[in-house]
Order: sequence, then structure tokens, then C-alpha cells
Amino acid sequence: MKQSPNILLILTDQQATHTLGCYGAPVARSPAIDRLADDGLRFNRAYTPCALCTPARASLLTGLYPHNHGALYNTGAYSRLDEAQTGQGLTTYPPLLADAGYQLGYSGKWHAGIARTAADLGFEGFSLPDYGIIRSDPGYLEHLEAIGQAKPQRQFEFVAEGGPPGESGGNTSGWISGTIESSPCHYVVQQAIHQLETMEASAKPWFLAVNFWEPHAPYLPTEDYKDLYDPSLIHEWASFQDKLSGRPSLHRILREAIFPGAHAAPWETWSRVISRYYAQAAMVDHEVGRLLAEVKQRDLYDDCLIVFASDHGESIGIHGGAFDKGGMAYEEIYRIPLIVKVPGNRHAGQTRQALVSLHDLAPTFCAAAGAHLKDVDALSLLPVIEKGDPAGRACLLAEDHGHRVPFGQRILWAGHYKYVWNLSDTDELYDLKDDPAELTNRIADPSMKCKYRDLRSMLRHEVNRNGDRLGPQVTQMLKDN
Repeated sequence: MKQSPNILLILTDQQATHTLGCYGAPVARSPAIDRLADDGLRFNRAYTPCALCTPARASLLTGLYPHNHGALYNTGAYSRLDEAQTGQGLTTYPPLLADAGYQLGYSGKWHAGIARTAADLGFEGFSLPDYGIIRSDPGYLEHLEAIGQAKPQRQFEFVAEGGPPGESGGNTSGWISGTIESSPCHYVVQQAIHQLETMEASAKPWFLAVNFWEPHAPYLPTEDYKDLYDPSLIHEWASFQDKLSGRPSLHRILREAIFPGAHAAPWETWSRVISRYYAQAAMVDHEVGRLLAEVKQRDLYDDCLIVFASDHGESIGIHGGAFDKGGMAYEEIYRIPLIVKVPGNRHAGQTRQALVSLHDLAPTFCAAAGAHLKDVDALSLLPVIEKGDPAGRACLLAEDHGHRVPFGQRILWAGHYKYVWNLSDTDELYDLKDDPAELTNRIADPSMKCKYRDLRSMLRHEVNRNGDRLGPQVTQMLKDN
């Protein structure tokens, strides 16, 4: 890959792979993103380093695991945690790209914890502090006035906690008045196009990050999209009847105590909730298509490095009505879409099976720009892109430090196995080949004793190698059990 290509990052929020046709979605449609996958390559085993917005986004910026960058929890709106800033002294990829001669553009959600806004790391364009309440932003309200639409009104159909919608913190589903032109995803693309126009006036290469708030809850598609999917065509998840036998007690706490409304809902309710989620993902796909059409119209597409990904996945009814993310390490929550289109559209339509992580994007961007991000936990994806699936990682690590309930969790993928170490709770071991729905925890299966021992040894090695702050406690517990 030639150095100094223009780079476009498209990042969605809380998007499961079953929302995308190119990942085999049986119901959801995503024509714009599928076309990007046809022109690029799709990673089938991409994961987030932490299934929580702030830690994942900080990892994307730094190439570090959360225990090394320090943003362990969500900050900003919808969080009751201390919002003290972390990240002093960390190296992030944006300033390195700027030093390499790149213009830095940004539009959309931030919520990265290690800096208050994208502007603090050198980006120009549109971003709001922390999570960012887009529907109260003056610029967004001016946009509504300019297109002649009233401020959208929410119509709630489902509340995960089971109480009044106003007390849910956004854990709701339904629809919202207005058309897609009144949505945050449309506004984010409008701002991105404006930023693209500004950057194109210069001869310098550019990096543009476009970050959608959607399809993250609340699942409230606009009136013109809300009925895009027939709930009766959305079949019950394979894990929907799961009683969580042999699973950590935290799973039942999250499912039954934190979100009792979600747990009590029958599939008929869930299928409608999922239809709203899919509709909101379809809105994102439409706006991705509009953005890419603009890039093509400016004759920038073919020579651009384009990356599409999400910060983490989504539970949305799995394992007996689970809601949200964090605390559960199931594939729907940790596995993410990752599509990379390289300049010249080389490797078009190909797939990669290598274990990769969202935080691998930081050294990848730097390598493509001729910069170097030192002392990271991640690997550049360029060798895997160009040479196929070399040996690379034998295993991949992720982590969770608690969300809504304090917890400690380390997740390891190796081959078709996944081992989940749960602090002071039952560990988990899944054979993803024979049990893709993760219905059977085989941690106590005598036939898996050797595999269990091997995976624990691998996890202990990875924890030590990556300077995990749980450190000696984790390794001692892994040795003693």
C-alpha cells in the first residue's frame, strides 16, 4: 500500500453482525455496506477489546487495552461514574497522523474518555463532549429548522427496566416522529460532507472519522423507517430459551434484576424490538451510502483507505432476554463487523479469518500514513490484508471491568474455543464450532480438562505479556484453580 492515502473511518455504535447482509444476516439488509465489502475485504473474526463504548473507543485511539490506557468505564451522559479525565501522557494516533502531514476531520459521537472532545486530539469538525446529547445540540436544532421539521417526538413501545420510559436512561424501543433527514445519522453525514469539502481544498492527505450514535439504544427509527421489517419474519434466537444453567451468577443479575422488563418480555415483544433495531441500522446503512456516494462523486473512492467497524456488538434478547452489553462475553456482544477497502480496491470481496481487534486500527492507520505508534498492545492489520492469514496471533484477549455491576472479566479466543475468566464467579468455556449459540458452558466437562488447562495457561501468559493491572492476583488465581 502506498503511503499517505486518504483515510476514511466509519464507526457505528453497538452494531451486531446480524444487522449486515455481508455477514450473513437472515433478515436485515445493508446494501451500502455490502457494496463496500464487495470492494474491500471482510474480517470474520474481529472483536472489541472491551464491549463498552468508552474503553473500546479509547483503545481504538491508543492501540492499548483498557487496563493500559485507564478508561475502564463509560463517561459522560447516562453514566453515574466519576467523569474525571484519564489519558494524560498517552500517545494516540491522530497527532501522529498530523505530524505525518495529514489533515484531521471528525463528525459525530466521541465518548472516548481520554479526551473531552475530538478537538482535544487535533481533529476539526463536529463533536460533542463525552457521550454527547445530539438532540439538544444547537447545530442539530438549526438543521431541523433549515429542513422544516419539528423536533422529533418519541413514541415508546418497550422499556428494558420495565418502568416509566423517562427513568430508563435510554434503554427503550419504539419510534420517533419525522423522516431520516431529521435523524442524528443524517446530520452526522451532513457535517462529514462539509468537513470533506474543507479538506479537499488542500493538497494535503486527509483522515476523516465519521462516528454514528446509532444503532445504539434507544431503538427509535424515524416514521419512514420504523416498519421496514416485519417482526413475524424475525425468528427466535437459538439462545432465547436459555435458563443460564452453569453460567456466572452475574448473568442472571444483569438479565433479571437490572433489566426485568427485558427478561420478562415474550418473543413477540422482542421480535418487534429487534425490528426497530434493524430499522435503525438500515438508517445508518442509508447514510453510509450517501457518504460513500459523495466520496465517489469527488473521485476519491478508488484511492482511499476506507474502514467500517463498530465499537462493540449488542445482546438484544439473547440468552433469555438479555439487554445492553458488558458483563456477558457472548459472541453477539464482543464480535464486531470490520470491513477494510484498500486503495485500488485490491483484495475485493475477500475475507480474513485471523483473530483481530478494534484496537488494531490505531497502528494500522499509522502504518498506512508512514507514521509509527510505539509501545502498543495491538498489531497493524496491513500484513494480514496484503498477505492473507499468516500465523499472527495464536489467541486474542479482551476484558471487562464492570458495567452497572462491578466485575472483573478476561476473555480469550483461541482456535474455535473461548475461555472467560470471571473474577469470583464461575468461569466459562465454549466450543464455538459445535455450540455457536453458546448454550453449554463446558468448564466442568471432564473431556475438556486438558483444553481448559491449555486455555488458562494461554490467558495467564497474555495477562502478563500485556501488563494487565490485575497482574499477580490474576496469575496466582489461574495457577491455584
